[in-house]
Amino acid sequence: MQMQFDADDIEAWAVLSGDRNPIHFDRDAARRMDAADVVVHGMLALLPIKQRLGRSASGEGWVQFKALLKAPVLRDAPVALSVSDRNGRVTFKLVPETGAADHVIGNVRRVDPPDWSSDAERHALPAEEVDAWLQGFRSGLGEGYDDWVALDAMVFGDFIRNRIGEVFDRLGPELRLEQRLERIESLTSHLLVQTSHQIAFCGSLHALGDLPPSIHYQVDNIDLIESPGEAVGTLDLGVHVQDRHVMTITLGLMVKKLQTIEDDKP
Repeated sequence: MQMQFDADDIEAWAVLSGDRNPIHFDRDAARRMDAADVVVHGMLALLPIKQRLGRSASGEGWVQFKALLKAPVLRDAPVALSVSDRNGRVTFKLVPETGAADHVIGNVRRVDPPDWSSDAERHALPAEEVDAWLQGFRSGLGEGYDDWVALDAMVFGDFIRNRIGEVFDRLGPELRLEQRLERIESLTSHLLVQTSHQIAFCGSLHALGDLPPSIHYQVDNIDLIESPGEAVGTLDLGVHVQDRHVMTITLGLMVKKLQTIEDDKP
């Protein structure tokens, strides 16, 4: 399976997700993470992989999709997906056509239903916004995609647009922002990169259909390990449809404080 993502794809995903992190639009910003060109959103690169491989474990019960984002996919760079099935676990790699290091590695397998018990605030998605978002997704990048792929993308986008500041609120004084982050495109003092994406979802979400408009999620288990100048860690998004837990999304993130001219002065 060959794939390639151009500027129109990047813009389409940014419209859907609200993820206008400068590394996806500004070559100079991308170079801060040693990328030679604008970086494709990890979630955009994962969309067709999720749709193809999620079906490999279709049926009743719960399924886990797990991806480690090892190296950025660049704009207009051809990549290829390779898949293998080992002992009931489907594994995959997304590799460049040039044969360099893997971009993404991961697997799909059946799992037991995960527990979700949280006192965190519930963030409800307005029904009219859910309908409008789904129409945009299914008429564009997500045409023909399963409900679980759509739900994962929609909740991720809401978190990026409205809740990403919670990550920075948990950081220590060295890394914390002077003002709360409201819009990701205004992030210039730090580098924010997604390092992994894991979804455990109910098998009933395989069916392409109409998601009920009653959707809410909780942000919990933010676990960040700090070292000088950077932090890495994970957080969970517990997703409920009609008050029923149907998905847990685990995001891996890295936050790195960028050097300034003042920092470089002796």
